[in-house]
Amino acid sequence: ARFERNDYTGNEFLPNARLAWKLAPDHLLWSAVSRAVRAPSRLDHDAFVPGSPPYLLDGGAGVRSEIATVYEVGYRGRPVRRVSYSVTAFHADYDHLRSQEIDASGTFLFFGNEMEGTTRGVEMWATYQAAQNWRLSGGATFLDTDLRRKPGSTDPVGPRALGNDPSYQWLLRSALDLTPKHEIDITVRRVGALPNPAVPAYTAVDARLGWRFHKNAELSLALQNLIGDAHPEFAQLNVQSEYGRTVFLELLWRPSSR
Repeated sequence: ARFERNDYTGNEFLPNARLAWKLAPDHLLWSAVSRAVRAPSRLDHDAFVPGSPPYLLDGGAGVRSEIATVYEVGYRGRPVRRVSYSVTAFHADYDHLRSQEIDASGTFLFFGNEMEGTTRGVEMWATYQAAQNWRLSGGATFLDTDLRRKPGSTDPVGPRALGNDPSYQWLLRSALDLTPKHEIDITVRRVGALPNPAVPAYTAVDARLGWRFHKNAELSLALQNLIGDAHPEFAQLNVQSEYGRTVFLELLWRPSSR
């Protein structure tokens, strides 16, 4: 367990419990239950818009910590020497999520904690050592989010302002050592659409070529977003930045330790 103290909500208690069972030397089943807290920041407590009365947003003098109780169960194993993988299922219950409530006077907003909800999903990762100098890896995450206002909440926006996460993400990566001094990595990744603000799903391919020309130095060339048109990744339509093809050249030097 961990104890924390902050100036806004006082003491916070964050316990967790874990249990693992080694089914065989290369197979592990585990589970965990944890309590996590996001304590208020100064922005939550002391935000005023505009800077002097009359306010449209009158801070959050009574704002409290957001709480998550997270349940996890997972398995990781290595069925053969060259293959390893893991699968984790998770479920989280959220309470006291930050909201913007309308004051009884109807003339301004203030920060409250009148939203709750759940998330659930599965995360999977695997690695295959295809050869001594070639490793293949991949992973995927699937997420379902259900957030809602509590009874009595006057938040005009509701959960649309929270939980703007993709329902899935996956990637595949190839790491190949061409020679003892040359390596090439290629990654294909797919990110699902964001619901609000709406951002389309996209697929990206990245590549990196590295050259260790000295025991302490490495030169690398990285290429990002090799296929398709430029794409946005987050933010509202009127302020979205689009990411297109990008080239990076990097020189890395590691001084010898004495």
